[in-house]
Amino acid sequence: MVANSLRASFRDLSVSNVFVYVGDAVRADAIPAEFANQGASVRTVASSTHSPASFASLATGCYPPTHGVRSFNDRLPESLTRLFDLPGVDTRFLNSIFAYATEYHGSDVDPIHSVLNTEPDAVSSPFEGLEPPFVTMERGPGGHAPYGDHTGTAVEYFEDRGGDRQTIQADYERSIELDIEVFESRIKELAERGILEETLVIYTSDHGELLGEGGALGHNDPMRPELVYVPTIFRHPDVPQETLGDTSFHHTDLFPTILTALGRDADWDQFDGKSLVEALSDTPRPCFWENQFLPDKIPGISGRLGYEGVWDSGGGWVRTDSSRLDRYSVLLGKLFRSSKRRYMRRHIGECFRSHWWGQQTFGNPGFDDDQAQSVLERAKSDARRGERRDLSEAETERLRDQDT
Repeated sequence: MVANSLRASFRDLSVSNVFVYVGDAVRADAIPAEFANQGASVRTVASSTHSPASFASLATGCYPPTHGVRSFNDRLPESLTRLFDLPGVDTRFLNSIFAYATEYHGSDVDPIHSVLNTEPDAVSSPFEGLEPPFVTMERGPGGHAPYGDHTGTAVEYFEDRGGDRQTIQADYERSIELDIEVFESRIKELAERGILEETLVIYTSDHGELLGEGGALGHNDPMRPELVYVPTIFRHPDVPQETLGDTSFHHTDLFPTILTALGRDADWDQFDGKSLVEALSDTPRPCFWENQFLPDKIPGISGRLGYEGVWDSGGGWVRTDSSRLDRYSVLLGKLFRSSKRRYMRRHIGECFRSHWWGQQTFGNPGFDDDQAQSVLERAKSDARRGERRDLSEAETERLRDQDT
């Protein structure tokens, strides 16, 4: 019944503007109840546990195999329609992830812009210089390291404080508080401009974060519920304030939902996702991640890791197509060179156990292995590779430090 009332509100919803705030690395279980209760909150299955693939899905409504973005080296193909291509509206993508911390990329443009085929604007607000109607997306600091009030880089944070789980968890909670402050300041801007009631506001995240689960910190791998489940909160006076606990939304559903809210028609077959009016069910949905960690010239080792998962509100099923030798080779590399190595070494048993399994089930998913494999096969039926971009050596090293 709760899902039905939310669907009904979107059928009747009519807005001129949409603001999507994507707090980076925010776990679904990290959102304070008082914040979630200010809108319609639904736990969401992320398209990927890595930012570039997830943002590409949010911007296109397509699964990673469809849009072809797997890493920061990839770029969305021009043949796909993006959220930023909507005719008749002003659009913008603003990268504010370094609102509180030292920027990794110095004077370089953050590679998330290359992934999305967007140009950075010299503005500090997602609404600056825009007039209704508009659609804007902002990548906020969320719960991305460095956590809490640490103002250095993520590498510096983990080297300074990375050995104690309680400290890490407390700092992460502080990061979420700070991120919500940024988000609420955007709400205030819309109210001061007198356009809040004609704007659908959406808070979500690109992926979650590991805070010691499986002996790991950060995100990407191994795929676990804490990485896959993220929050999505819809705020508008005509949207009911309620929490949906037995259903799932997916990153790919966001773009079609935005079109519904704007009253736009579209070629709905271009999306892997569906509008919220249709999408609120407990149908199992896929999540993907892959990356290259080690040179592929080492005999017997590809240096590549990849995970595929299928998830519903009850849990998930995960498999890896990387060999155990590859998984442990990458893990050993992290234990020696990662900024998170202090924590990982203290919990080395958990690290080795979490990298042992080639297939694993979490929670109580409402589907079996065969159904999960069918979901993955369908999701990969139109697989492509994104357009490649060579990152500079400095960019590659900085991103490697963040990932490991």
